[in-house]
Amino acid sequence: MPDSLTTRESECVHLAGQGLEDKEIAARLGISPRTVGNHLHRAYAKLGVSDRKLAARRLSSVYSEASILISEPPHDGLVDPASAEQSVDDGSFASSSWILPPPPRGLGARLGVIVAGAVVALLLAIGIVTAGMVVPSLFDRIAPEWAR
Repeated sequence: MPDSLTTRESECVHLAGQGLEDKEIAARLGISPRTVGNHLHRAYAKLGVSDRKLAARRLSSVYSEASILISEPPHDGLVDPASAEQSVDDGSFASSSWILPPPPRGLGARLGVIVAGAVVALLLAIGIVTAGMVVPSLFDRIAPEWAR
């Protein structure tokens, strides 16, 4: 581990470099988001950078021999044993058995997903109502005279 960075600072930089937000890092490490921000701020100053990705890149290139120990998130009973053994470094989400990708970051992207979902639901509803009105009239046209 680098002499200038504390263990927590290294952990925070490593997780931030993976694209996690302060809240997500805080949940993984069992600390507050504000504490994560403080650790990152001090680490940026020590590494001479001002960006999460640059800090993680600098940490991995300068201190490549150092192993960064990351504490496991608390077990809530929702994780299946097979995914719990996977490493965070392999790109999988070890703390969840969720199949879908994580939701987009940022308010605009999330609102876009919500609006798109609402439009799809509306189109499906319109299609179901239309089919309910059209199909019986089609059956009336093709049914034999005696069956009407």
